[in-house]
Amino acid sequence: MKKLSIIITFFTVLIGCEKATTKKTDNNNIDYYERCRLLVLQENNPNQDYEFSKMGKEIDQQVIKYLGSVYTSKKDTLKILSNINYTGLYEDAKRGSGSVYIYNNNKLVGFYYVGSALAVPNKIENNKDLIFDYKNDVCNQTTKVSLNDSIPKRIFIQCTKDGGDLYNFKTTNNTTNNTTN
Repeated sequence: MKKLSIIITFFTVLIGCEKATTKKTDNNNIDYYERCRLLVLQENNPNQDYEFSKMGKEIDQQVIKYLGSVYTSKKDTLKILSNINYTGLYEDAKRGSGSVYIYNNNKLVGFYYVGSALAVPNKIENNKDLIFDYKNDVCNQTTKVSLNDSIPKRIFIQCTKDGGDLYNFKTTNNTTNNTTN
């Protein structure tokens, strides 16, 4: 029964995402990708993968997961999404890129582009820490990023004992944000 509910939810979200791309909200066009992320936030179902496909000549798939909420010391509630976007000409040649999106009051604050589909965070811990727990052929480390006091402008994610990657937080042009450093 739960499986049927998930399938129905998936198709409802997919249809709503596609139809909603032509609507205007607050006199701004919201693009397809943002509309899909907002629909996942609306579902409010932590750790559930939602898959979206955009029809066209090339593959354009998204896998979006609402990781949960972070409660900051400033009493803000940040909602965190991991987003993997697969693109390519053929199914066996598609590539995945990953991002982490941060919302406050369901408005996009900004995001970290983390490159690889394998680089997205896994979970939220203690309602304040973003967890990157790598266990793959390339990386084998765990990194905690605290969002309790602020959203860091840069984060360093440990990949191996010898190194890792530095990611910059990109804010959106239409938001003012008191939670960033």
